[in-house]
Amino acid sequence: MNRQKASPRRILRRSAAADQKRALAKAILQLPADLRDVFLLHRMAGLSFEEIGQQLGIERTVIQAYLAEALARIVRAAPPTET
Repeated sequence: MNRQKASPRRILRRSAAADQKRALAKAILQLPADLRDVFLLHRMAGLSFEEIGQQLGIERTVIQAYLAEALARIVRAAPPTET
């Protein structure tokens, strides 16, 4: 660890970032399985809607709706960020 770069402000930012990551993970885990699967496959694994549709056997419009709902729920669950 570079001790010269350590400062209370940096420590707080790192702590806040870690808290945000935990909150995001919790929000994702709390999604219903169908929404969570689509979110993870698209946002984390980088699959296209077509690939997700083939893998899960669902239509593109359903994938779009699931992704939109997953994102809305994650945003609602996210703690407010400090500016």
